[in-house]
Amino acid sequence: MNLSAANHLIPLSDGNSIPIIGLGTYSEPKSTLKGACVASVKVAIDVGYRHIDGAQVYRNEHEVGEAIREKIAEGKVRREDIFYCGK
Repeated sequence: MNLSAANHLIPLSDGNSIPIIGLGTYSEPKSTLKGACVASVKVAIDVGYRHIDGAQVYRNEHEVGEAIREKIAEGKVRREDIFYCGK
C-alpha cells in the first residue's frame, strides 16, 4: 500500500482537487523563532505536501509565501500545484 500526501485528493465542484493531507502553519507568534515557518513549509513541500493551511491571525503568512516562492524558484513545484487555504 502506497500512502502519500500526493495520492490522496478530494475533488471539488469546480474540477480542482484538494490534497486531503495538509500542513497547518499555526504556531504561537510570540515564542516562534523568525524563519521557523519558512523552514517547515520548505521541508513539507520537499516531502510532498501540496496543501498548506494558514491564516492572517497566525502572523506568519509572509513566511509561508516566502517558502512557496523559494520552492517555485528552485523548480520543486509550480504555483498551480500548491493549494493554499487562508482564513
